[in-house]
Amino acid sequence: MRLEDLWTKYSSYDQFNYSILPEELKKKGIVVEYRPNEVIINQGDFPRHIFFIIEGIAFGTRNYSDGNNYRYFTLTPSTGSIGLLEVAARKPRAVATVIAATDMKMFKLDSAVAYEYLMTHTEMLWNCIYIVADDLYQRSGNDGFLYYRRGLDRVRYYLVQYYLMHHQEEEALVVEPDYQTLASNIGLSVRTVVRCVQKLKQLDEISSCRRKLTISPQQHARSMSEIQPFLSS
Repeated sequence: MRLEDLWTKYSSYDQFNYSILPEELKKKGIVVEYRPNEVIINQGDFPRHIFFIIEGIAFGTRNYSDGNNYRYFTLTPSTGSIGLLEVAARKPRAVATVIAATDMKMFKLDSAVAYEYLMTHTEMLWNCIYIVADDLYQRSGNDGFLYYRRGLDRVRYYLVQYYLMHHQEEEALVVEPDYQTLASNIGLSVRTVVRCVQKLKQLDEISSCRRKLTISPQQHARSMSEIQPFLSS
């Protein structure tokens, strides 16, 4: 039998999310809700639970040693499990901080229960293998989902994530990283970043004050509405 035929034969094992969980597992967990900006799991935490997204979108961020660099990823109901990577890899620390970007409804399952089920139910393991391998393949050829996007959307995405990570009050947030830092984080030249920031100012998605960029809650909401379509795709 050809490999292509086998791929077709097992093509139904192509997702690992809430929709494929058996009822016996659903009875062992609980549904929890998160508001925008709430932290679901912190980088370095022990993965005591696996979360499956039922509704909403979450952002992930990783902190680097210089304190400024972040790498972002997005989780949706179709791709959304939090903690699966660490549990499957037998790693005791979460690789990233995951934050709710929207109102979220999630299924929370004890990681030991989930892992035991995976190891004893072959078809469930097939689903898990595919989703992990597919994610690794996608990341092997690029540095994340941003690299599929034009420069303006990369800058917009970075600023949305920065706002989610740092905003606390109902005031405009000052963006501390300079253009060079921003450019290195998202793989663009400083010149391109400057040009994109000017465009975002024209669209009233960002402002500047005393040589610092600022983002108001209204501007953040405007940027979120712009990136929502490709986050959900």
